[in-house]
Amino acid sequence: MIIIDRNNYFIFYPLLVEAGCGSIEPRHCTVPIREFAPKSELLMAEVVGLDVSTKSVDFQLIGDNAVKGIEYDHLVVALGSVTRILPEKIVSGVRDHAFFMKHMSDAVALRDRAVELLELANAIDDLEERRRLLHFVVVGGNVTGIEVLGELEVFVREASAYYRNISDEDITFSIYELNQRLLGVLPENLSVWATRQLKKRGIKIHTGTSVKEVHADRIVDSDDKVVGCSTVIWTAGIAPSPVLGQLNGLPLNKFGGLECASDYSAVGLDGVWGLGDCASVPGADGKPMPPLAQIAIRQAPQVAANISSVEKGRPTKPGEVHLQGVLVPLGRHRGVAQIKGIRVHGFLAWAMWRAIYLLKTPRLGRRISVLLDWTLNMFFRKDYVQLGMHPASHRDMCRSEEIDATNQG
Repeated sequence: MIIIDRNNYFIFYPLLVEAGCGSIEPRHCTVPIREFAPKSELLMAEVVGLDVSTKSVDFQLIGDNAVKGIEYDHLVVALGSVTRILPEKIVSGVRDHAFFMKHMSDAVALRDRAVELLELANAIDDLEERRRLLHFVVVGGNVTGIEVLGELEVFVREASAYYRNISDEDITFSIYELNQRLLGVLPENLSVWATRQLKKRGIKIHTGTSVKEVHADRIVDSDDKVVGCSTVIWTAGIAPSPVLGQLNGLPLNKFGGLECASDYSAVGLDGVWGLGDCASVPGADGKPMPPLAQIAIRQAPQVAANISSVEKGRPTKPGEVHLQGVLVPLGRHRGVAQIKGIRVHGFLAWAMWRAIYLLKTPRLGRRISVLLDWTLNMFFRKDYVQLGMHPASHRDMCRSEEIDATNQG
């Protein structure tokens, strides 16, 4: 088996936010592909072309300009997803001014940004400007948005203890969610409990409201209200990888995802299969399986079994993967969870989240490393310092004359 990926590692996404904010070492949520799949051959490359008629894939090795080709008997397309960014006519400025949470570089950039803002805010005398600098806005109130909000709020407030000129009142966190409640994937009672906990921490919650403009020093919401801020984190949904649209011959749905039959085979193609966030695979109820990590993990052995069946001349079986539950950490040793109909909130839900994802972390050595990180954090303060590994943290922070004119008008 040959794996083609532009990186020689993959990210264990449930721990990405904690890695960025310093609860665990960043390297402890990355998993080397060669170690994880020792019986496979890895090509560190980008796919640049596909010919389904000749069953061949064109790729370009990272660091090499030459385009090479390889033939396949079976092709599994698992390109994952990207952050969904709406067209400029709907929401402007997202690509230029917002931060995302999809890669390790995103998590580290956000951490460095927070520390840099604390340093700047501590050194200025203008109270209004200090509070604008320390206003963090999260757009998207589902699982990822809440995870980012909860962890980053704790990180910034704990770090602020080292800055004499910054008080808790100077720091503001806001979240915008277009739906009428946060965490719509969870039952209403858990959503209400989580919302109440976040409000107790002083977090401003805006439901039924969207953001239509993102600038370096402000946002404009759907009610045309101008809100001063310096950092916008965009977590408003995901979309299939755009690489799918660059590969000729793949059947794509209206959202740009790979259209698959219930057995994971690409519709109308021989020897092409799809799984994970990039594939639209109907479940037992006829609806596409949700694009979640827990779904993709359990789809993989079903795809492998169907490929084996084809090789042996046996019929394939339809996939059937159900959502087992949802766990969401809120920070400060609190969380909400629903697992197989059981609803839990508070410390127990937070502890369940950590225990379950610790067990799901690949490789025993990495589990021990993560557990040691968590244990040390119970007794020692984090290092509230920049890692200095990503230039995105230095985006413009200064208040523009334009927002002053807008407020005066």
